[in-house]
Amino acid sequence: MAKADVVVIGGGPAGYVVARRLGQMGLETVLVEREHLGGVCLNRGCIPTKALYAATLPLGKRGVYEQMGLELQIKVDLARLRAFLAEVVGKLRDGIARLLTGAGVEVLKAEGKLVGPNEVEVVQNSGSERIRARAIVLATGSVPIEIPFLPFDGERVWSSDHALALSLVPEKLAVVGGGVVGLELATVYRRLGAQVTVVEMMEGLLPGLGLSRRGEALLRQALQRQGIEVRLRTKAAGLTKNGLLVKNAGEEEIEAEVVLVAVGRRPNSQGLGLENAQVQVERNFVQTDENFRAAEGIYAIGDLRGGPLLAHKASHEGLLLAEILGAELRGETPRLGKPRAIPWAVFTQPELAMVGAPVDAPALRVARFPFSALGRAWAEGEPEGFVSLACDEGGKIVGAEIVGPNASELIAEVSLAVELGLSAAELARVIHAHPTFPEAIWEASLAALGRPLHIL
Repeated sequence: MAKADVVVIGGGPAGYVVARRLGQMGLETVLVEREHLGGVCLNRGCIPTKALYAATLPLGKRGVYEQMGLELQIKVDLARLRAFLAEVVGKLRDGIARLLTGAGVEVLKAEGKLVGPNEVEVVQNSGSERIRARAIVLATGSVPIEIPFLPFDGERVWSSDHALALSLVPEKLAVVGGGVVGLELATVYRRLGAQVTVVEMMEGLLPGLGLSRRGEALLRQALQRQGIEVRLRTKAAGLTKNGLLVKNAGEEEIEAEVVLVAVGRRPNSQGLGLENAQVQVERNFVQTDENFRAAEGIYAIGDLRGGPLLAHKASHEGLLLAEILGAELRGETPRLGKPRAIPWAVFTQPELAMVGAPVDAPALRVARFPFSALGRAWAEGEPEGFVSLACDEGGKIVGAEIVGPNASELIAEVSLAVELGLSAAELARVIHAHPTFPEAIWEASLAALGRPLHIL
């Protein structure tokens, strides 16, 4: 039987990060991945979605460019667009492979299954073998949730995986789910020319994210101006000959060539042999303690253990667990600080980002600066949106919400402020380059201090 210090099952943002760090620390590490390195995020999620978002940006800003005096003649070539996505994903995947090799990590393209507390069965085309390890890390991620009456077939009913395959741009697209994935893909396909209708059974978009009423209303209005129809408090009920059956006050058919189901993701916990190692599961999520331990010698990180299903959260857990395992395998006690700030970024038009406490939370003081008062926003033709900072009674920044251009980039500065416990006064002392979008954060901090500069 083969032996290793650590076996990692899953090569996504959690798995490959923990494996690389363990390899850097000199631990004999084996990474088992059944498909492609990089996991869902790289191959069928974050990266291809954002590449499509970037590629279609000129389509989304055509009206802005026309106001600037530039008329664009754009022709969409789906074959070349697919090739671009494949090239981006391929380069990054190869880069991960080189990083793992450089750290001395052995990568096996195989299925991994627990057969005991310290034993993994690895199944490849050539056969199977067992590896005994001092520690086993489960990092198998998540998969799209399938609705029983709307099963994925890749033709009339798509998952996010099918949408990113970019086989066609349907004339009419119905999106079931007004969450992050649904709205990002709705944005991309509307830019590509599809008529898009988003169906969400809750009362607002992005349910569960803690978005403010102001932010949700602004986003909904922006989507509608782009030609994306939004149906709230509306439930999908099934396929019809010509589209999607929905229920609100009554029943109605929404015409659609394709129905994209984007109602969330579930942990990929089936087939791991969890029952062979006394690993506890609740609602398909592996239960762990604060140090990611699921059972003696077994750990779980990333989407598999729950919390925000975010690639950057999964990667950070990989780094934390590597330090924990390194210390434990050396017979030491790990001393780690857990992060307080996990940012969200949503790539709609406008972009949206949040971190920390919801700005609508009671007992918080909120200062807001609109992009309509920012010179750089006007120069870019994107004056819509705002930066909101939430402060506690002592003036410490505890949360933020940004709706507008480059929100996904701007949130990093506020995430740092929340993580380090900075106050609005401390942030206001930092000189921000002019003219830039981050000036909006500086202006919001000044407003929090009661001395706004470029707003009344």
